[in-house]
Amino acid sequence: MSELDWIKLAFLCLAGAASPGLSWLLILSMSASRGTAVGISGALGHGLGIMVFGLTTVFGLSALLIALPELTAALTFLGIALLVYFGYQLVIAGDMPLPGKLTTKSGFIAGFSIAIVNPKVLIFFLAVFGPFVDPQHTLYTRLTMGALAGGIDATVYVGVALSGTILKQRLESGRIQLVNRLIGILLIASGVWIFIQEISNFL
Repeated sequence: MSELDWIKLAFLCLAGAASPGLSWLLILSMSASRGTAVGISGALGHGLGIMVFGLTTVFGLSALLIALPELTAALTFLGIALLVYFGYQLVIAGDMPLPGKLTTKSGFIAGFSIAIVNPKVLIFFLAVFGPFVDPQHTLYTRLTMGALAGGIDATVYVGVALSGTILKQRLESGRIQLVNRLIGILLIASGVWIFIQEISNFL
């Protein structure tokens, strides 16, 4: 790819990561509820998930999903289920649905899972990242494209995690739980809205 293409791709990845969404809410809540280390670990896990998505797109996910559109729907519904689950747990408990004695490893796995099943991520890579894919690209170029997407995402989400830490310092624990419950309601509402949109596509 040309230098201009790399710059365009980097800006698109930055715009995608920086736009607030479902993953933002979850990483923010994770950091505010369980601490900076867990939040940053979740951010790094999210970055890895994005890199995996980027690499699978580069190595053929776009073509696969075009050939098997039902797979797109399956991934989307899986994402909806996870969003509603996280949202429900936040509403009833006011805390992230993660083990009580949380390790950074658990946060990393949660962040990775959020990235993999987030419908917004799937749409981004198919609509925005996909056009940059070229079968003529070298292996090094393809790997670099995936690493670029993951690196930018991880950097942005570390910032989101740090924002959650600031939130925790500014608010009492009771108010943090209230914020988490509001985030939970937003997640459930988002999941329901995405579900309705998907169902309407079949009608």
